[in-house]
Amino acid sequence: MACPSVFACAMRLWAAQWRRAGCVFAALLAAAALAAALSWNSIFESVFTSQLALKPDARSFRDWVAPTVPLFFEVYLFNWTNPESFPEEIPNLVELGPYVFREHRHHVNISWFPENGTVAYMTQRSWHYDAEASNGTLDDNVTIVNVIAASAIYRARYWGYLRQKTLSMALAMFGQGISVSKLAGELMFDGYDDPLMDIAKNLPASTTGGAPPLDKFGLFYGRNNSIDTDGYVEITTGEVPGVLPGQIVRWNHLDHLPYYEGSCSKMAGSAGEFMPHNLTEESQLEIFMGDLCRTVYFDYSETCTNQGLTYHKYELTETSFDFSPLTPDHTCFCDEECGWRGVMNVSACRYGAPAFLSLPHFLHGDQELREKVQGLNPDPKKHSFYFGVEPKLGVPVDVSARFQFNVFIEPTPNIALFESAPRMLFPVFWVQQKVMIDNKLASELRMVRAVSDWGATICACVALTFAGIITLASCCKKSQLKKPKDIIVTLERPRDEAEMKLNPSEKQNARGGRVCARRRKRLS
Repeated sequence: MACPSVFACAMRLWAAQWRRAGCVFAALLAAAALAAALSWNSIFESVFTSQLALKPDARSFRDWVAPTVPLFFEVYLFNWTNPESFPEEIPNLVELGPYVFREHRHHVNISWFPENGTVAYMTQRSWHYDAEASNGTLDDNVTIVNVIAASAIYRARYWGYLRQKTLSMALAMFGQGISVSKLAGELMFDGYDDPLMDIAKNLPASTTGGAPPLDKFGLFYGRNNSIDTDGYVEITTGEVPGVLPGQIVRWNHLDHLPYYEGSCSKMAGSAGEFMPHNLTEESQLEIFMGDLCRTVYFDYSETCTNQGLTYHKYELTETSFDFSPLTPDHTCFCDEECGWRGVMNVSACRYGAPAFLSLPHFLHGDQELREKVQGLNPDPKKHSFYFGVEPKLGVPVDVSARFQFNVFIEPTPNIALFESAPRMLFPVFWVQQKVMIDNKLASELRMVRAVSDWGATICACVALTFAGIITLASCCKKSQLKKPKDIIVTLERPRDEAEMKLNPSEKQNARGGRVCARRRKRLS
């Protein structure tokens, strides 16, 4: 096949060069796509971790400093119906609530420490009562054990005879009984007046355990809009390679817990807002909880689905607050009183108050705890404490933080109020803080998870596509190389008879050429 012109030949040469360049470029893209497919998990993990790192201009910081996910704080109060018959009769408790509050959280007083890869902050929380979502009103009359009197007697348990008798007379003088009856709002955030609170203001710190002076008493009095409740917290930012964001470093300016000895004094784990990635059924969540003054370990329980997202649920189990020989590592949390399984003594970090925390209705606790009171019915579906976490991304999608506040009482012979009291834990209330992601966030997580799951497959398909393009281009090139052996390139088009007549000299030359050709033929 002959080129019709010089221009056509140049175009064919230009096309061949571009075809070769395209094949090289396609080969490079195929190699890059194949490399991305083989190392996709590492690439995704690196990019995702960098996006989660806490930086002033990052989205993760904006979502962390002022969470927009709806937060609900639900309080259940135990109404004591037969205090006049105590201790002859077992206390009968009736659960009231929930009293629902909408919680707004904001991290303040933020300080960055780039040399350490950490950020320090305090948390301001505010609660607003949600009457429509509540079962009951803040004007409900509720009777509970007298927490103020119980705290004073607990602190006096090692006093001498005379000091205990003095306290006994003071309690009688100020009309302190075994129980108090107040409005639900007063028992929770509003607080109520009590003469013992006025006396406590003038007592030395050694007597009050260093508790800050308050003008009223309430189970959550002084917490609303306060920045001191959660204390000073310092966590990792995640900018240091290999370090997850949100891991506890210091709490109240300390890098250890002064309330316990040995391994129990160690602070470790997440501060509750960032979780590890790539969790499995064998994984264990480590979460530091300021309310419990310790790191708590959550074990896998089941796999659930919510809004198209599959997640793992990690719960507090029977061994979480176990002090039996089966869990010897937990004995350093005892702090003198370890009489029951399933409860946590937090009196050391509550200014010496007789505060014990457990799961609601003594779930996973000793049977003896429930035998001392009536009206408790533990149900794992209603009373478990769990974190539902998307395992690949480590994002909490369903959280129910539940615990019960109990007051420790025991017979104290020199103090009349508790002279015949049984040794027991008296339930006062339990709370539930529930968080569940909305549809928008769930949609984003599904998209990110799809990128994680299908990214390697897509890259492999891209590599195969470019490999196919290279193969087709090579086949086309080979077919075009099969040309005739004799290719005559005519640089000048043939002239017709008319043009020859118009130029006689050329015609004569042509005739002379033929004559010379005949002569050479005869001579040969």
